[in-house]
Amino acid sequence: MICELCGADVPRLKNVAIESTILSVCGDCARFGDEVASPVLRRSTMPPIIAQRLEARQRRMTPKDVYAQGGELELAEDFPQKIRSARESRGWKQADLGAKINEKASVIAKLESGAMTPGDALVRKLERELGIALKERVQPVAVKKQAARAGLTLGDLVKLNDDEA
Repeated sequence: MICELCGADVPRLKNVAIESTILSVCGDCARFGDEVASPVLRRSTMPPIIAQRLEARQRRMTPKDVYAQGGELELAEDFPQKIRSARESRGWKQADLGAKINEKASVIAKLESGAMTPGDALVRKLERELGIALKERVQPVAVKKQAARAGLTLGDLVKLNDDEA
C-alpha cells in the first residue's frame, strides 16, 4: 500500500484528516493530522494516474548504483584518427563534413589534427553523421591513497604543553 502523502510503500495505512482532507497515510505521516475513527467511504483503489505518478516518484527517489554501469563514457584517445578515417571512407573533404554538421572546415581540421577536443554536442553531431562511436566506456581506476604523514595536531600541542609543565 502506498502512502498518499509521502509515497512510501508500507504494509498498513491510517486514515487521517489533514487540512480537512481525509488521506490514507503511513505511520510517519499520520502525525500531520488527526486520525479518523470511522473508515472513510471511498474507492478501494486509487486512481490510476495517481498510482503512476507515485510509482514514477518512487523510481526517481531510488538511489542509483553508479558502479553497476561499468564505468563512464569518455572521449576515445584516438578520436582524430577515427574522424579522419570515417570521413575519408565516405570520400568527403573536410569542408563537406563541416557543411553537413554545420561547422567550419577549420574546426574539422583542428579535430583531425588533435589540436582541439570536441564538446559533447559536437561529439554527438559527428557520431550521428559519420556513424561512428567517439566515446568509449572506461573502467574507473582504483587509486590507493597514501597514508598521510602524521602531522602535528592540536591534541599533540596540548600534550606537548602538558609535558613541559
